[in-house]
Amino acid sequence: MRGDILAIVGAVLLGLDDVMSEMLIKNYGGMDELLFMKWFFGVGIAITQLAAIERGDLVELFGNQGGEPCVISTRLLLLGGYTLFQFFDMIGELKFLSISEAALLNLSLLTSDLWATIFSAVAVGFVPSIFYYVTFLLIVAGIVLYEAAPSPVGHTTPRDIKIRAHHFESDVTERAGNVHRDRNGGNLELT
Repeated sequence: MRGDILAIVGAVLLGLDDVMSEMLIKNYGGMDELLFMKWFFGVGIAITQLAAIERGDLVELFGNQGGEPCVISTRLLLLGGYTLFQFFDMIGELKFLSISEAALLNLSLLTSDLWATIFSAVAVGFVPSIFYYVTFLLIVAGIVLYEAAPSPVGHTTPRDIKIRAHHFESDVTERAGNVHRDRNGGNLELT
C-alpha cells in the first residue's frame, strides 16, 4: 500500500513538474534559467535526502568490500554516466516543452515502458499480463486523441522557423494550422 501511494504521489509530482516547467519556459524566461534552477535545487534536495536517509547505501556503494564484482572506478563511471544521461534527458524535455505542451510530453513518456517490456520479454522470457496490453492501448489512444485536436496553446512551433521544400507534391497540413504553402514556388513556411 505504501509503495502504491508513493508511486501515485511521484506521478502527480512529475506531471506537475512538466506543467510548471512549460509555464515557466513560455511565460517567464527561457530554458537556461529553468535548467539552472532545476540543477541547483535538485542537487540540494538530493544531498539532503542522501544525508538524511541514504547514508548506508552510499557507504555500501563506495565502500571497499572484497569480492565485489564491480571495482570503485566502474561504480564511479556508472554513476557519472547516469548523471550525464539525466542531464541530457532534462535538456531534451525542456526543449520539447519550449515547442509543445506538457500533456503530450507526459503521454509520450508513458510509452517508454514498452521498451522495458520488450527487453524483459526477449531477454528474460517474462510475458506481461493482459492488463499491461490494455494499459498500453489506453496510453496510445490518449496520444492519438490528444493529437487529433488543435493545440490548446495555439501554436506549436516558434515563429522564426522557416522550412523550404522544393517540388513538394501533396498538400501540407499541420496540427495547429500554422504551416503555409507558397503556391508559386512550392515553398513551405512555418509562421
